Amino acid sequence: MISIIVCSINEINAQTIHQHYKNMLGDEPHEIISIRDARSLAEAYNRGIDRAVGDILIFSHDDIEFLDPAKWLSRLKAHMVNFDMVGLAGTTRLIWPNWAKAGPPYTFGQIAEPEGKIKPYRVMSFSTPGPAVPNIQGMDGLFFAVTRQVVQKVRFDEKTFDGFHCYDTDFTFSVFLAGFKLAVVTDLPVMHASKGKYDAKWEFYADRFLLKHRAKLSFPKSIRPFQYEIVGADTKEELLEIMAPQDFQW
Repeated sequence: MISIIVCSINEINAQTIHQHYKNMLGDEPHEIISIRDARSLAEAYNRGIDRAVGDILIFSHDDIEFLDPAKWLSRLKAHMVNFDMVGLAGTTRLIWPNWAKAGPPYTFGQIAEPEGKIKPYRVMSFSTPGPAVPNIQGMDGLFFAVTRQVVQKVRFDEKTFDGFHCYDTDFTFSVFLAGFKLAVVTDLPVMHASKGKYDAKWEFYADRFLLKHRAKLSFPKSIRPFQYEIVGADTKEELLEIMAPQDFQW
């Protein structure tokens, strides 16, 4: 059984994401746990864990849309056979509360977003060398799935992260430190309707993250400048074409 845990204070978003998962799961045994009064994402997700009965637990933002829904379930289940935790973007070398700070060649995944300046949409591509990238240390919180064994050993730190930032990097890094196998999967193309905000609130929780984990991070000798690949698109169909897994024949 699959348990999906979603936090939302937006009625339209809540209804939309619930229907999206129901459509993708079909007859697959599942439950959708909706938390509508979260004091923080860590606190709410822990409440969801306490209620969940599934063998696989999914933690999801309420403003995402998977662009290849017909293949989503089979691909996700195949990945969960090989890994304890999978997400959509992350790094094999965590150096900062913002996982993307590691830069190439340590960051992987791809995420579509509304753009609106040059094209209606854009794809942010970190690196997609294959359908699953192992040895991940930290991941983005827009979506990740874990086996029940993970949450039996690791919980969200709702005391330290009592807001809405850095809970995801903390949880995924804690899962990595506990010895579980994490992977970024690149064959579940997704669009995320919102973008991250690195404001004063984020900095506050970033400082808490560093106080907790600084000694375990892989700080480099220097930070190299880099720029991620961004591809514009006019339609969701074009997004899927850009993000579709490639079967290269050399």
